[in-house]
Amino acid sequence: MDSISYRAAGEERPTLRLRLLGGFLLTRESGGSRCGDEECGAEEHGAEEYGAEEHGAEEYGAEDFGSPSSGGAASADGSAHACPDGLVHSSLACPDDPSALGARGSEPLEVPASGQQVLARLALCGAATRSALAGTLWPDATEARARASLRTAVWRLNGAGRALTDAREGVLSLSRRVRVDIQDLTAAAHHVLSGNALSATREPMRAAYQVLLCGRELLPGWQQDWVAFERERLHQLRLHALEALSARLVARRQYAPALEAALESIRADPLRESAHRAVVSVHLAEHNLTEAVRQYETFRELLLRELGVEPSGQFATMLRHALV
Repeated sequence: MDSISYRAAGEERPTLRLRLLGGFLLTRESGGSRCGDEECGAEEHGAEEYGAEEHGAEEYGAEDFGSPSSGGAASADGSAHACPDGLVHSSLACPDDPSALGARGSEPLEVPASGQQVLARLALCGAATRSALAGTLWPDATEARARASLRTAVWRLNGAGRALTDAREGVLSLSRRVRVDIQDLTAAAHHVLSGNALSATREPMRAAYQVLLCGRELLPGWQQDWVAFERERLHQLRLHALEALSARLVARRQYAPALEAALESIRADPLRESAHRAVVSVHLAEHNLTEAVRQYETFRELLLRELGVEPSGQFATMLRHALV
């Protein structure tokens, strides 16, 4: 039986937003949404949110795609949020802003630690039987004790329990009314990596750009193995997407946002050579040879100091050919 209690017909129902990037936060929108489980499927907030079908080329054309610092990343209602990296992004994209999970009237919900694990596990790994979920979250307990702990955790969710559904007997999953920030990150990354977003001269890149630039670590401080695996998977996906985005923006001669995307990949992983090559590629495209050499030498010194190795021959050759 579905755990969500539906309201009277025509009454606005809250949408739940679950943040896992940068820390756990569950919020409920108190207004502005009439979306129920029957009305909104997962496809509403999927990859097509960043596609031309959802946002016309006129809205996010190449000529109006600016760097966040120039105000090009402001949201539709003019709201913006300054992230710790100093860039200005849409408040809907940046997970460091609690209001990012609900544009207006969002209400944080208290979720006990055990309930947080239940929601996070289902958000990351999908539906699970009660036995499997209990065994994953309480691996050192007996099966009976683990299932009892799961029942207690679900009961203690209280109002946050609306995020759960057990429509299939014995199987728990997140309700379809819950929007999770990692879905936005994954959709944006796949959209960029597919190349479809940038195949034409006027395509919607800004939303994906904002989401990728504001990405944060998954559930920092959580030590569970299943979290560590997903954390690394999302980290690598985001890095590849940032580098691909930078390369495609260079191809369109949009050097400022291309450089920001490349520098963000360095910030996320300072020892990643492909990220430094992305920065050098932007400098070379702008014929800033001094900047390109400086970036290479900075990375070379970092590698020698930290790992005692030189950059790859590919990197050295890339720079050598540019200087000939």
